[in-house]
Amino acid sequence: MAERLALPDVPIMITLFGATGYTGQLIARALDRARLPFRLAGRSAGKLAALSQSLPLHPPALVADVHAPDSLPTLFDGTRLLINCAGPFTDLGEPVVALAAARGVHYLDITNELAYVVRVQKYDGRARQTGAAIVPACGFEVALADCAAALMARETSDVIDEISIIYDLGGSGTSVGTRLSGLRTFATSWMKFRDGKLVRQAPGTELRQGTINGRPYAAIAFPSAETASLPVHCRLRNIGVWMVVGRRNARLIAAAMPVASWLLRTPLRWVAAQAVKRDAPPGEEARARSRFAIKIEMTCRGKTLARVVTGHDEYGLTAEIAAYAAGVITAPDYSKAGVLAPAQALVPDSFLQWLGRCADVAVNDEN
Repeated sequence: MAERLALPDVPIMITLFGATGYTGQLIARALDRARLPFRLAGRSAGKLAALSQSLPLHPPALVADVHAPDSLPTLFDGTRLLINCAGPFTDLGEPVVALAAARGVHYLDITNELAYVVRVQKYDGRARQTGAAIVPACGFEVALADCAAALMARETSDVIDEISIIYDLGGSGTSVGTRLSGLRTFATSWMKFRDGKLVRQAPGTELRQGTINGRPYAAIAFPSAETASLPVHCRLRNIGVWMVVGRRNARLIAAAMPVASWLLRTPLRWVAAQAVKRDAPPGEEARARSRFAIKIEMTCRGKTLARVVTGHDEYGLTAEIAAYAAGVITAPDYSKAGVLAPAQALVPDSFLQWLGRCADVAVNDEN
């Protein structure tokens, strides 16, 4: 990371739930570096104490377990914002969101589980009444593309025919939480935005080819949360989100993915969950070496505008984004409420400019 942004000096407590997980620890360190007032929360008192001692600010800790509903209300005592890292969110996230909306506490999480993000929409009315900003999917995936697409949409007053988002990830490895989240996504997020509405579609059933920065790619349809976030703030008819896969095996993966997604809706899900827990998450060196590119294409009246967002270290970037968003949302003059897409909760141009200065993220046109 290059320059550090001077975030607002906010005398308001932030609660980081799921703090001792892989990404939770990275966010804790990012909050600590930003010198934001926060506390740690999770189910293991010992792990929380060890994490607190490893941080210069030695934040206080609170024991709460998403599997013990009676322990959750304490998360919202004396806090203005709850950052939720306790997933998979499809199974565990909704009770936390419901309490945040009811208590008028701002909320953000780092999920990319589309079906969960769609479900969260039902708390919009309650959150508006209580003044809570509910911001799901505010991590590396979704936040970057959502904000970049929002800026592109400003360049036309017409209804956009289609926005396509293509993720080309560097392959540095994933955390156990990400793998479990992926299993729940493919099992539950059978949807796509077509002709102005969500329609049922199994993941991976479509194949796409093209170029990113001049390099050819093959990608399969991926049920990413932009499918739910973009229609909230962009006037558009269609959305496609794609994940780059190996070109040689692309057709095989596209054929197998719907079957695998269906099997994840059966008891075989448990077997898959045990299997994905075996591999270790990426280390710091692997994260630093990783590179990603996200291509956003906007088609309107037969013309296509394309931009590519590039950077490195997806997990470290998610932590920095969460800390940045926490500083923005807890600022004294922040007044937004309801269920918000990242582009609504943040100021997209300021956010992307900050990423360019502080996180070596670039946004460039692709002709």
